[in-house]
Amino acid sequence: MGYNQLNILFFVLFFFVNNTNAQNPKENWEVYKYIEQSGFSEKKLATAKEYYDSLNSSAFLIVLNGKIVAHWGDINRRFILHSTRKAILSSLYGIYTENGTVDLNKTIGELGINDKDSLSELEKTAKIIHLLKVRSGIYHKAAAEPSWVDNYRPERNSVEPDSLWFYNNWDFNVLGIIFEQLVGCSIYESLYNDIATPLQMQDYRIMDGEYYYEPEYSNHPAYHLKMSARDLARYGQLFLQEGLWNEKQIFSRNWVKNSTYPTSKHGGGDKIGRWYGWLWGVSEYYSTYEMFFASGTGGQIVAIFPKDNLVIVNLCNTYKKDKLYSKETIKLFDLILAAKTSNPITNPELGSLKIDSRIPENLYHEKLDYSKYIGDYFIDNRKVSIIELNGDLIIKDYYMKLKLFPISSNRFFVEDVERYLTIKFDKNGFAEKLSYD
Repeated sequence: MGYNQLNILFFVLFFFVNNTNAQNPKENWEVYKYIEQSGFSEKKLATAKEYYDSLNSSAFLIVLNGKIVAHWGDINRRFILHSTRKAILSSLYGIYTENGTVDLNKTIGELGINDKDSLSELEKTAKIIHLLKVRSGIYHKAAAEPSWVDNYRPERNSVEPDSLWFYNNWDFNVLGIIFEQLVGCSIYESLYNDIATPLQMQDYRIMDGEYYYEPEYSNHPAYHLKMSARDLARYGQLFLQEGLWNEKQIFSRNWVKNSTYPTSKHGGGDKIGRWYGWLWGVSEYYSTYEMFFASGTGGQIVAIFPKDNLVIVNLCNTYKKDKLYSKETIKLFDLILAAKTSNPITNPELGSLKIDSRIPENLYHEKLDYSKYIGDYFIDNRKVSIIELNGDLIIKDYYMKLKLFPISSNRFFVEDVERYLTIKFDKNGFAEKLSYD
């Protein structure tokens, strides 16, 4: 190769690396000041927004080249991700597989994993990689599993590991257990240190994860998680950039390729998907865009469109059981994709995203005796608990931890669910009854 050819190759590589890095959101997101400069038609995007306003969504983001084209709803409010959480675990496995901490060929038996009623010798031959592909062949009941699964779950010991794809919460939950066993810290700590911190997520905290047990079914909990749309979009951007962030390869391009390769074709789900990789869905309907996605109950989704350098996030308020149906998501995505009529200009005019605080200003500032609040209670026949965590009062409800902000000594604003909690005290001044407005 000649001198000039080497110079050209160096320039191409330099341009690619710097162009990719330039996509990263800064500490705060940047926004296209003029929609047309992003390559989207303002008129057509307005049609998509009109349709969006008719839906039960709570937060929506369109990100192109790492900059926000449009943001609708409460994008800095933390919502429960539901099954979207599973794809987030994929990146953590990528980091610790590639540094040698995790061996994907280790078997369940070698790791000492068991469960209620015991696992068979056949089941113990399943490998970590089989769980990542959801092809373990272990059809044990699991925590946080929808009731319909009982009607479709294969018989125990009916297939060899890696011979059948089945959307199996046991695989997902046990992946969480294995990760923590091998890495030596919680999923939520690793997510904070290894992903959220380098990506400069603005809302995620370790306390935003919570384990959910159903011991009558399994010894292994689900690992629930809440996150804001603007933070989830950073995670989607990380996969769009093939694991590269600010000149640091957080996990390899090869990991992204393997995770989002359509390893299994299945008949379940809906037409947006039906292919599956390593904890990621791969789209059938949007295959021409090479789209892959993570989704969960209620219409929660982060969707990556590599050919258009596009990330779309939707979150619904499942605290109050809002949801988007698949056909609604597809129609909305179709309208958005149709609104992209050209490529963005080279140097678009950008502004910094401005988001108001979600915490009321009229907080009560007198010191509270937390011991008078801590305990177990019932709200609408649902058990809840108030605890102290890192100097704050926390209510454990909606199987999550939610910070309480005092409006008075007996009235609190509950973050994320954004409801007001009223507390009735007994004659000794201790909390005895809780109710939401």
